[in-house]
Amino acid sequence: MLPARFLSPIFRFSTSSILLFSIQLAAAALLTTIFLGCGNEAHRPGAVETSPTPVGTAPATARTTPLPIPASGRLASQAEVQLAFKVGGIIQDLRAQEGDRVRAGQLLARLDLSEINARVQEARSALEKAQRDLKRTRRLYRDSVATLEEMQNAETAVETAEARLQRARFNREHAVIEAPESGRIFRRHAEAGEQVGPGTPVLTLGATGRGWVLETGLPESDVVRVSLGDSATVTFDAHPNTPLDAEVTAIADAANPRTGTYEVELSLSNTDVPLKSGFIGRVTLHPSGTKDYVAVPARALVSGEGRQGTVFTVDPDSQTVRRRSVEVARVLGSTIVVSEGLSASTPVVVEGKRAVSEGNKVQVLED
Repeated sequence: MLPARFLSPIFRFSTSSILLFSIQLAAAALLTTIFLGCGNEAHRPGAVETSPTPVGTAPATARTTPLPIPASGRLASQAEVQLAFKVGGIIQDLRAQEGDRVRAGQLLARLDLSEINARVQEARSALEKAQRDLKRTRRLYRDSVATLEEMQNAETAVETAEARLQRARFNREHAVIEAPESGRIFRRHAEAGEQVGPGTPVLTLGATGRGWVLETGLPESDVVRVSLGDSATVTFDAHPNTPLDAEVTAIADAANPRTGTYEVELSLSNTDVPLKSGFIGRVTLHPSGTKDYVAVPARALVSGEGRQGTVFTVDPDSQTVRRRSVEVARVLGSTIVVSEGLSASTPVVVEGKRAVSEGNKVQVLED
């Protein structure tokens, strides 16, 4: 290539002209961009107004109704007795097995009486000695050798010895377990040869002739609605197609410190079906007490966890949606019963709720 000094003046002029023209063209484009930007301020993305989102709504309706209370509980005999020995010792004989039917007065278990009989003999010997001492003291008192106080002390010693002998005999009588009434053995807690303490349950007897009861626990929000005499329906997996009628017969005044719930006892009336202690039943309580609620369609629920849920409501004045937190009391088919968070007649979004968010403008469609 030739050096620049050998290029013709015409070529050098043409190159400079082209460079100048390019600079002028770029400047013109920049001015045009600025002009267009200023002239179209209203059409920037942030200033674009979207059209309202079409939604379908339904009004929340007021209800005053005794909502059913679902629960579950354990079946037990109405007269379930824990049988135990009055004193501790080694079990010598245990004649009852789980499931056995027993009659009133039947011998069920017995302790080894070796030690107990020794205590009875010891108490009897102590009484005989006290009686001899009293006899001798009375003779000395008549001879003015013993004092009145000594004679009275001897009389007290006899009374004490008699009480100890009576207690030893009583313990021996209760070293056996007899059925207090006819029924069935539900559980066997010990075996022959085991050592048990006083009052330790050995057998559980259920007097099935008195009927069955089911015990369930209710939270404070539900137990206040339940009253004695309220009806209920109980279903067991063993008899899924046979619901049993029940009645509330007892309500605890204090909460169970372990579970925090209030124990409610239900007595079953029609017990023709075969039942066993320990069955777990599904309960539907029908309380007589009513409460004010608000009901909305189930499809209005946006999200939910436990008893907490979320719905969208529409502000009639601004036609915007608002997210509301609600407390769900019950789900009854296609209806949600709300105890807190909504008032009656409030429109809730049931169609198009996935296309809106907090504060969006909406257009309510005709139902």
